[in-house]
Formats: sequence, C-alpha cells, structure tokens
Amino acid sequence: MGSLTACASGTIGSGGQKSDFQAVTTDAPSNNLCGQLTAPLTEPEQEYAATAWQYFVNNRQPDTGFINSANQFPSGTLWDQGNYLMALNAVRWMGLIDQGEFDLQLNQFLTSLGDLPLVEGALPNKVYNSATGEMVDYGNNPTKKGLGWSALDIGRFLTALHIVRTCHPQYDNWISGLMSGWQIPRSIKEGQLYGAVFKSNGQLLPVQEGRLGYEEYAARGYELWGFEAPKALETEPMKLVNVSGVKIPVDQRNFEETDANNYVVSESYILEAIEFGWDETLAEYAEAILTAQENRYKETGHLTAVSEDNIDQVPHFLYSTLYANGTPWAVITEENESHSELRTLSTKAAFGWYYLFPQKPYTLKLIKAVKELQDPDGGGFYAGLYEESDEINAILTSNTNGLILEILYYKALGNKPILDVIEH
Repeated sequence: MGSLTACASGTIGSGGQKSDFQAVTTDAPSNNLCGQLTAPLTEPEQEYAATAWQYFVNNRQPDTGFINSANQFPSGTLWDQGNYLMALNAVRWMGLIDQGEFDLQLNQFLTSLGDLPLVEGALPNKVYNSATGEMVDYGNNPTKKGLGWSALDIGRFLTALHIVRTCHPQYDNWISGLMSGWQIPRSIKEGQLYGAVFKSNGQLLPVQEGRLGYEEYAARGYELWGFEAPKALETEPMKLVNVSGVKIPVDQRNFEETDANNYVVSESYILEAIEFGWDETLAEYAEAILTAQENRYKETGHLTAVSEDNIDQVPHFLYSTLYANGTPWAVITEENESHSELRTLSTKAAFGWYYLFPQKPYTLKLIKAVKELQDPDGGGFYAGLYEESDEINAILTSNTNGLILEILYYKALGNKPILDVIEH
C-alpha cells in the first residue's frame, strides 16, 4: 500500500501556520534500519506492547489526531504529543500497525500541528485542548494568549520528530517545514534553555528551565535540529549527595534562589539511555541512582522506582524523587509541597530500569511488581502502586504507556539506543 506524505512544494505561513501543504500518495521507502529488530519481542512482551498501544487507540482525538495526556481527558502538552509520536513509530516497526495506518495517523497529526496557534506566534503553548487544538490553561479552559512555553517539552518533542523523520524520510520535508515556522531560538539564551510565562502584568517573561538530567536531555533534542545550548549540556553546577549510602548527582541550584526544583528522578536517565545512549559519566550516575533505589528497598522493604507521575487523586501530579531541594526521597508538587504519603512505585520507571539492567535481581523484582498493573478493560498500564497503601495508582496516561512502548522498541533493537541504530 502506498504511503502518504506531504508535497515538497508546500510553504509555511507566519507563526508556524500551515498554508498549502497537502497530503499526497507516494511510494517513498522508509528507513529499513528502524525495522531491524535483532531481539524480537517475546510473547509476554508483545502483550505488554498491545496493552500500552491500546491507550493511544482509546485516547487519540478523531478531529485533530492529538493524544490526551490522561485517559479521556481532552488535554495534552507537547511532551505528551512527543510520547505519542515515539509510540506510533515504535508500534509501526514492532508490527502492531501497518504502514497505511501509520500514514493515516501521522498525516492527521502533522496537519493539526501546522494549524496550532502559537504563543506570540512564536512557540507552542504549554498545553492544548487535544480535541480542538485550542490553547488552554491547566484546567483546560481556553486562553487566547496562552500560558507561555516549556523548553523541556520542546526538546522532548524535537527528539520525537527527529526520530520520526529519520525512520520515515518521506515526511522530512513536511516536518522540517513545520519546524521552520517555530521561533526556536527564542527559547535559548546565553547557551541555556528558557521557557516563558505570562506575568500578572501581561508581559511574557523568559524563565531559565531545566535541572540536572532533564536539562541535558532536552538540549540534546535541540541539538538534533542544529540549535546549540552548550551550557544546558553541561552537568555543572553539580554536587554528589549521599542518598541511602550512594553518592548521586544533584543540581546545586536550589529552590529558594531559582524558584525551580532540583529533583532527581528516574525518567530523564531512562530516556537518555534508550534514545541517545549514556556516555561513561552518565552510565556511572545512572547506576548510582538505581543502586540508591535498591538500597532503600533493603532499608525499608518497599520496592523503589521513583519518577514523576500523574496520580488518581489530589494533587493529581507528583514528583517522587531520590532527592529534591535538600531532602532525600522527597515527594513534592511543582510548588514544592510535600506529599510523602503518596509516594508511588512507578510503572514506567520499573520497566525502564529492568530493560536497561535486565541481569540485576532487583530490576526483576521491579518488573514483576508492575507488569500486571493493567486496566482490566485493556486500556493500558496504570501509572503505579502507592507505597503506603499498596493500592493501585489507577490512572492511565500517555507518559506511562508511551514510555513502555519506547522501552520495548529499544529492547527489540537489541538493547541499543534508538538513535544509534537508526542513524548508522
């Protein structure tokens, strides 16, 4: 079946708006490196993949092709849409969908992406109504001027788009054209990444964004598109802090001085590993972060794999950390409010650590604890388990299910970083 892609003659209007791109039939080949699965999924892994993909089947909006961040809630960030693109690419190569279905979904997504209203005509808003494509606030209420933008979300989305255009080069012109309409340099200043927020006086204020782990990860996404943020790629200012008998890397910038949390979680290290690959230093840091979590299990009897996650109760989103703002094992909101009673064992973190370190007995304990945390109606994997009550954190999200699919694709590629495989 011929695939669909964009006319090379299309142009981009101001503010990133699509003007005359049209989807046309073409038989341009995909990048076969992306489908060279040297370690095909086992039968249980195929079932994991099918379960995780069902989340996206259930939560893809018919009028836009965008994905809900949480089950049946029509709202999503750029990070969530990046999760969907990574999931869509993964299931294409793992055989859950064919090329025709891939093309159908990607065409609608890119068409809607070209229609997105941008903050000051420059960059995507922090959150959109996934059903309509409107800029909204976090309560999903329409807002004409938006909230501002997130450089971390942009970096994650740029990585996902680059992987899609590399695996499916017939879409490169269309994707690159859309990105040429974004004013990405506005989110870089003096080598660092800057988000933006509207203040009470209506002015858009740049805010330096990212801390150790996430900052470097996002900057690598920018780098794939030729945008350099060298200070964001540096690990400094960094110190080693003893947590559960292990020295782990912590960003030295503190909450009081910067109004930004310096939380240490699992996800940024997992994403870096499966997409880009760790260098020697990052590999050492990541192993220390895993060891600290294992040591906490030995100390407390609680299986520990912590990351940021949606939760199925107030305050709805928490950072379960190894360390944040001077406190080991802090569980906090974005506003640094403590909720240690709601610490969770994160499903996506458990999957990630298992597939990165499959020979470790501890990671086998982690995967066994979460592999059955599935919606009984087949709608995806739940986000995790509450440590204190041992009850399921029964929320379904694009972040949990997208990361599981990406991890399984990494495994199928022979436990090799995705970009290493598809670009060589």
